[in-house]
Amino acid sequence: MQTSKPNSSKLTAVLLSVVLVGSTLALGGVAAIQEEPMPDESDQDPQQTTYLRVAHASPDAPPVDVLVENETVLAEVPFGVVSDYLTLEAGTYNVSIVAAEDPDTVVFEGEVTLDPRTVTTLAASGEISEDAETAFEPVAFGDTAFTPAENESAVSIVHLAPDAPAVDVTTADGEVVLADNVSFQNASDYVTVPAGNYTAEIRPATEGNNGTVVTTVDLSLDNGTAHSALAVGYLEPDEAPADTPFEVILTEDATTTVQLPSEEMPPEEPTEEPTEEPTEEPTEEPTEEPTEEPTEQPTEEPTEEPTEEPTEQPTEEPTEQPTEEPTENV
Repeated sequence: MQTSKPNSSKLTAVLLSVVLVGSTLALGGVAAIQEEPMPDESDQDPQQTTYLRVAHASPDAPPVDVLVENETVLAEVPFGVVSDYLTLEAGTYNVSIVAAEDPDTVVFEGEVTLDPRTVTTLAASGEISEDAETAFEPVAFGDTAFTPAENESAVSIVHLAPDAPAVDVTTADGEVVLADNVSFQNASDYVTVPAGNYTAEIRPATEGNNGTVVTTVDLSLDNGTAHSALAVGYLEPDEAPADTPFEVILTEDATTTVQLPSEEMPPEEPTEEPTEEPTEEPTEEPTEEPTEEPTEQPTEEPTEEPTEEPTEQPTEEPTEQPTEEPTENV
């Protein structure tokens, strides 16, 4: 799956007079930064906002200073430095890039433009030496990846090595193609792959992406992120204007999340409609109705009825009657 990344354009980017902070270093150098007041972002129209970062990718150029409207905004930036993104206001500005130790040596000067609602990496590329085969040229690349899904990552290959031919970049012994026929100062579309560790195989471009592997580079592609792999330096530094060997600088890129109109509708929350809440209606609670409790009714207890006890009736005893004795007659 590929996400469109436009081909490089000739410096369609701008450096505003603000401070670059938190530079990501590829070769260990630290850029000295000329601090200027940061613009109040709260006053910017979001639709006129743009994002920019800068990479020094010219292998024979010394550390450089960057000037905007004749003011130094970035000082002594060495080869291999990639800055953090800046939040800027879109516009057109006069930009100069000069050798840090010799301000009279101007390597670039001109008006540059950065369009609204864009995210851009501006690379100082090419060479400055008199016998160089490529001209020094700032080139802009659009960082246009959609945010990868869970357990996936996206990567774009950016070709900035002056003595390298157009290349294919593969992995897994050529089974996965990360970039196809990318020439100097151009970038491949983003390709989505499972997040993880890869050994990238760099080959001269061929129709079948199966040229001889010139060199390999290990890439660690993080979950849910997009990356640019900037190929910089010389493949053959012994024959180049400067002894700057080939390497790949892996950056983490800004990504875009698309929210469709239907998704913007606030989900009909169980909006507590006056849905006759189980407003505890006087729901005739089992209000202990005088539910004729088994109110012990005077359940005529077996009230011992005067059960006529066998009341000993005066059973007429055989009362000895005066039995008339035989009175002797005289």
